[in-house]
Amino acid sequence: MRDPARIDEILILINRIWTEEPDIRFMQLIYNLQREFSSLNNGLGKVEEKVDDSYSIVGFDLFNLEDDKFLEFLENKVKYEV
Repeated sequence: MRDPARIDEILILINRIWTEEPDIRFMQLIYNLQREFSSLNNGLGKVEEKVDDSYSIVGFDLFNLEDDKFLEFLENKVKYEV
């Protein structure tokens, strides 16, 4: 069983990050965090669909990412950026 304490730990960190950028919407925040995590991890979870020669749709599928990995990412983000 996963440690339930991770929930509060993750939410506290997200709260801290979001408080630094209160004008962005919640889903923008989540998208940006996924993009940054993916970028720091060799494009993990990045999904790109080319619409035409000048336009692509980019998303991130981190469904299988374990919480401890994302928690570590958030801790480092807060420690070094916020």
